[in-house]
This record gives sequence, structure tokens and C-alpha cells, in this order.
Amino acid sequence: MWKVLAADDESYIREALQKLINWEKMDCSLEKVVSDGQELLDRITGSMPDIVITDIQMPGVDGLQVCKYIYETSPETQVIILTAYSDFEYAKEAIKYSACGYVLKISIIDELPEAVEKAIGNLSRLKKEFETTEARRTEEPESLLSQVEQYVEENYRNKITLDDIADTMHVNRSYLSRFYKNKTGVNLFDAILNKRIEAAKDYLRNTDMKTYEISEAVGVEDAGYFSKMFKKITGVSPKEFRKREKNEETK
Repeated sequence: MWKVLAADDESYIREALQKLINWEKMDCSLEKVVSDGQELLDRITGSMPDIVITDIQMPGVDGLQVCKYIYETSPETQVIILTAYSDFEYAKEAIKYSACGYVLKISIIDELPEAVEKAIGNLSRLKKEFETTEARRTEEPESLLSQVEQYVEENYRNKITLDDIADTMHVNRSYLSRFYKNKTGVNLFDAILNKRIEAAKDYLRNTDMKTYEISEAVGVEDAGYFSKMFKKITGVSPKEFRKREKNEETK
């Protein structure tokens, strides 16, 4: 089944998504409906959904930021925008991030299934294109995988994008994203983030560098985002990790 994640800050929309849409009929599984964009981003990281449904305007992280994140890290994931009449022009901004559909909230019961079917059609087409490209490739899959991993090893300290890696490997970005996910079971940018966190651990153990300095050293420009992702992956903040490691050394 196709995995679906959704976010909307209005409770009646969340209830409609959960109770009034026949997901099983569309061969979909609604994994989770959350109330804000940040939680949606947190759940996207690691869960690898096929379809993301997001309100365009939410406190904090909005739907446009969600679209941008997905476009940059997992281009095969299909995004459907939920919008009200008043913000429809704003929703069209998501076009540049390849949102596949727009649904007016007042028509969600009628319009969302159509948008989901369109997303499923796109996913099926991308899957066929991937299989065709795989069949035509003369290079061994393990060779491409090792090249990608070597590129990440050499460049994770810099700001790198999916386009950078795809251009270097001479493949398109959607193919690369799906290829890596199929081979490793992990989103490529989750793998890069994990690499950065492991490097950050070494800095925390072996240097007195400040958190923002470590963040820059491992290729993350936003120190706040770095600290949040560090805690999400390790269970503790960078400061707490350093303190714990030093306590272990003195035992």
C-alpha cells in the first residue's frame, strides 16, 4: 500500500482525513495525521512516505517549507496542498517545488480522492521509469552505490544538494533518490544527516568547539536545526552528549 502522511492545524480537517476518506479503497495507508508542519517534517524524516498532504498555512513550519524540503530531499514523494480560497494564490508558489495537486478545504471529501489518484499515477509512472532506467544501465548497481557513498564521505562537510550528487553521477535526481532508498532502505539525505551527526560526536568528544562551530564543521548552516536533529537522533542535546562522554572518561 502507498504510505500517506498528513498535516493540518484545524481539527475538523484532521478528523475528515481520518474518518471520511476511504484510504483502503485507494490502496493507501494513512500512517499519521499531525497538527503542525514541524511534526510533519520530523515524521517524514525516516518514514519515507509516498504521499504527503499538507495545509499550506500553519504556525511555525508551513506547507511551502514542507514542499521545499521534500523537493530537495525526496523528489519522488508526491505532495498535495490543502488550501482555503483566501490563500490559493500563495499555494501556487508550491508549483516550483513540484506539488502535484491542490485541494480546497471546503471540497476535501470530493476533491482529495481525485488528487490522491493523480499522485498514485505519478508514483506508478516514476516506478516504471526507474525500472526502465535500471534495465538499461550497463554499470553495476553496487558501483553507483559506492560512488554515491564516496561522494558523501568526501563532501558531507559542505552544503550539498540532491542535484549536486545526481549531476556528478550523471543520473536524474528522482532516479538517484529512489535508487539509494531501494538499495539501502534509507533516504539519501537521512544518510547524510546521520554521517554529519557521527562526525559531530567526534568533535564533541575530542575538542572544545562550540555547538555552532561544530554545526558549521559538519556542513549544517543552521545551528538550531543541527541541535534539534542531534537530539532527535541521539536522544540528548550536543551539550548533554559532551557532558556524558566526559563523565564516562573519568570513571
